[in-house]
Amino acid sequence: MTDQEARYDRIAEGYAACWSPIHRARTLGLLDVIAPFVEDGARRLLDVGCGTGAFAAAVVARWPDVRVTGVDPSSGMLDVADRELAALPEHQRDRIELVQASAERLPFEDGSFDLVATSFVLQLVPSRFRAVGEARRVLRPGGWIATLTWLRGGEPFEADAVYDEVLERHGYEPRGHGGGGDADDPGSPEAAAARLRRAGFEAASARGDWLDHQFGPESFLAFLARFDDEDLFATMSRETRATIEQDLLETLRLLPSRGLRLRLPVAYATARRSARG
Repeated sequence: MTDQEARYDRIAEGYAACWSPIHRARTLGLLDVIAPFVEDGARRLLDVGCGTGAFAAAVVARWPDVRVTGVDPSSGMLDVADRELAALPEHQRDRIELVQASAERLPFEDGSFDLVATSFVLQLVPSRFRAVGEARRVLRPGGWIATLTWLRGGEPFEADAVYDEVLERHGYEPRGHGGGGDADDPGSPEAAAARLRRAGFEAASARGDWLDHQFGPESFLAFLARFDDEDLFATMSRETRATIEQDLLETLRLLPSRGLRLRLPVAYATARRSARG
């Protein structure tokens, strides 16, 4: 088990409660992206990094003849997904299979799927190139991939700076966030499409969009403590944690609402595996 997988096992419940709802609207935007491929006959869909299963659930609800295989390396995330998917009608739940697996080592034969979709996963894998290559391998010739990824940049997020200030006041190293997106994330939608071309796909295209979420002081604290910086909060004594949480809430409440508005650029990209293989 990698450190990343172990972490997501620990924070699976926090992810479901505090992060999945934030990016869900953008993730479900993939439904419209893949719609032309489903309408053209795609029936076997692989959801790489399925998380809480929200995308898989939306797929089987929208298209009654599509089957979804959701893979995730975290057993904790799959447990949450299994619980969430139990609320589906039986005829929908029966068309979703959950498999524990890494995006870089998919346990499927070549050409097993008509369509691969992945949302906010490529920034988490050790090798993005290998993950995209595996997606290409398990697609049938002529099959499609659809990805949703972060882009570099984003608008300043004042709440992160406030959190750093509070950490410093209590003797902790600040995180020093300098903006949205990892340095290895694509710098533009075209760069997201180019990544698919480099992995051997054709007909690649992409468009940009924004994740836009308005936090409140309490919801931002929950996001930090239960998901984004859970590792640090888990090491604090009860007294220290209570003090820091109170200080953070009081300081966040002094911000205007725009200081708690998270806006990060994203890109939807699609590409096709050549019909020649």
